Amino acid sequence: MGHWRISLQTAHNYITMDLQSVLENGNASVTIQITAKDLKEFADYLLTIATRQAHEMQVAADGESYYTKAEVLALFNICPTTLWHWGNAHFLQPVKVGRKVLYRKKDVQRILKTREDRV
Repeated sequence: MGHWRISLQTAHNYITMDLQSVLENGNASVTIQITAKDLKEFADYLLTIATRQAHEMQVAADGESYYTKAEVLALFNICPTTLWHWGNAHFLQPVKVGRKVLYRKKDVQRILKTREDRV
């Protein structure tokens, strides 16, 4: 978060510090002027961190690991529509973590094993 630097006006001059320091301080009464582009970038950064932390907590909570949508598509050599149909049919249920769609490795491995047993 260090690349979002802001200038703060003190009694007689401006000081520059990174936004994280201001947020950690918590006591400062600060007025921030920011462009819409920078605000969106900062919001996207926060969402990325929150999503990553939520995913890490989910994995830690249930001890499971996951495949991404792209990995599942490649493993089965299927199109996104087929994967969507599998979810609707409860054949392979997705797990949503933030905005990410993930698939439990144990579920994917079960389906792969079933396919191998048929051959």
